[in-house]
Amino acid sequence: MALNCGLSTIKYVLFVFNLLCSLCGIALVVIGGVSLAKIADLQDISDEHSIVAPSILFIVLGSIVFVIAFFGCCGAIRESYCMTTTYGFFLMVLIIAQIVVAALVFIYVGDAKAAFQKGFVRLFEERDRPQNAELIDTIQSNLQCCGKNSVLDWLGNTPQSCCKAGTAPLCVPFTTGCQARLGEFIDTAGDVLGWVSLGVAAVELIGLIAACCLANGIRNQQRRSGY
Repeated sequence: MALNCGLSTIKYVLFVFNLLCSLCGIALVVIGGVSLAKIADLQDISDEHSIVAPSILFIVLGSIVFVIAFFGCCGAIRESYCMTTTYGFFLMVLIIAQIVVAALVFIYVGDAKAAFQKGFVRLFEERDRPQNAELIDTIQSNLQCCGKNSVLDWLGNTPQSCCKAGTAPLCVPFTTGCQARLGEFIDTAGDVLGWVSLGVAAVELIGLIAACCLANGIRNQQRRSGY
């Protein structure tokens, strides 16, 4: 079935758009994977909030975006009304889900920040336990911080994880306390996850509009052709 010039343009625009959406899906998976690798060790700090949940959700969403985009490519190339409308429906559901995820991230990032800062204080007070000491070392090395508020919290027993790289044999400690650094990290991670989710949803909205136009055009063309 030959489409008119306008619909043919929308068809190929939708095809290219879905290729870009596939890349967005891969980007979501990569962002979720990288953030999961960086923050997985912090989960033991607090039992109230799951800090890894948004990262896992991004990996799942990214995988779904990739699959749906592939389905949209097939629907556009085959000029299938059924596949195109199905693609549009799932894309609409996905957009709503991403907006909800972004809203939840923005709403609860403050609570998560407070919970993890409180958890770190409790962890630091029990730093004599080997398991806690190992976790504190990991946090101090990864976030480049030292003590709760400063190196003075170690009372002269500064661990190597507090020292900046390349300062051996002397120890030049990080100047920022881990309580503040942890809050900054969670704020930044929340902003990145939330705004990336909204950004991808905005791009997908363009695809949804194009899919609706193409599906409507295919249906009208079928009616005129007697299919």
